[in-house]
Amino acid sequence: MKKTLITLLLAVALLASALGTAAFAEENVHLVFWHGMSGTNGEIIDYIVRTFNESHPGIEIEAQYQGSYEESINKLKAAMRTGDGPDMIQIYEAGTRFMVDSGFVNPVQNLIDKYSIDVSHLEEHILDYYTVNDQLYSMPLNTSIPVLYYNADMLRAIGFEGKPQTWDDIIDISIKVREAGLADSGIAVSNFAWWFEQVLVQQRYPMVDNDNGRSAAATRCTLMDGDVALKMANKWLDMYKNGYIANIGFNTADNNAYFWAGQTAMAVDSSGGLRNFLTNIGDSFELGVAFFPAVDAESPNGGVTLGGASIYMINNDKGEAYEKAVAEFIRYIITPEIQSYFHVNSGYFPVTTEAYELDEVKQNLEKYPQFQTIVDQLHLSENMGFGAIYGTMVEGRAVYVGYLQQMLLGELTPEEALNKSVEDVNVLIEDYNLANG
Repeated sequence: MKKTLITLLLAVALLASALGTAAFAEENVHLVFWHGMSGTNGEIIDYIVRTFNESHPGIEIEAQYQGSYEESINKLKAAMRTGDGPDMIQIYEAGTRFMVDSGFVNPVQNLIDKYSIDVSHLEEHILDYYTVNDQLYSMPLNTSIPVLYYNADMLRAIGFEGKPQTWDDIIDISIKVREAGLADSGIAVSNFAWWFEQVLVQQRYPMVDNDNGRSAAATRCTLMDGDVALKMANKWLDMYKNGYIANIGFNTADNNAYFWAGQTAMAVDSSGGLRNFLTNIGDSFELGVAFFPAVDAESPNGGVTLGGASIYMINNDKGEAYEKAVAEFIRYIITPEIQSYFHVNSGYFPVTTEAYELDEVKQNLEKYPQFQTIVDQLHLSENMGFGAIYGTMVEGRAVYVGYLQQMLLGELTPEEALNKSVEDVNVLIEDYNLANG
């Protein structure tokens, strides 16, 4: 399969080379691309950049790893003050509103219109998230969604049929696997920021005002305007007190390892980790993947919002040759072949529907049907473009993660945790709005 994929990519590269030589042979454009991917995903980025450079004489992209997504965005803030920023940068979804407001960005919509980049085959729900003020500000590269991983062997052993669909199902499974002595707990859950947000998105309940920061800049936090957030906080606290949620801390790596070792029946994590789950579990048990659970059977479920990251063009005023070079790279990363390579080798799903027509993707879905569940949840997530965006979302997440953890440790009630979250996020939003006019 890998040999076939490389052959396809080579064909794309040769075609692009024929086009790129005429356009850039005399320009020698050098682009700096900052990204936040390490390990296997970092190797994929290096592969994409290398094959692009080989197929586009006259353009050289230099990929520079900047650490985590949070570190990348903080380095960008510092670099732009001194004019030392990159030409392109990979920013995660939490940075969307900041990037829109920053003045650093040449919206990718301008490149699409000017250089006739075809986006008709891209996933509509993904584009919805990154579209602000009727403009696509960045081009999605790697997209993930939260999913529920489960030990299918363990669930069969307790007679649970089908896939878990709600947090009430998770409670039921947790009780039974512990009673049967099959696991120490029901589910491993790490950092609660993204997971907590999904519960709100499912029910189209805003975290901030102004349509979740999409019709205008957010002015306040709305977590406690209704009872959705409080209902979920109470449910999680009850699960934690009863031992249904594994009490091993909030580190993602620790929680995943606990699940891989068969010490808990389920785990919540990003779909981008699917390949890593499959590798670490091996033949130990059958891995199941289910949609991110709804609060309960009665709650509306419009699906989840996305994670992962997209690529922004920094407005460096370097001229049309640089702009055109970025457009060529944008065009390259959304080809079915490149998206197929990313998907098959990581767990992030393709941002283009055309990738599913390639044999490599078809074979991967046949061998690992878990990937199909991820694709299905994406297509059913009509609320994806409702996901919150506000300028201090990175800092805001840290606020309510901290208070929710204090709640689980018995230091705060659910009401206190959420009210404190609202107060602190409101201060962050107010300060941001004052600083940005």
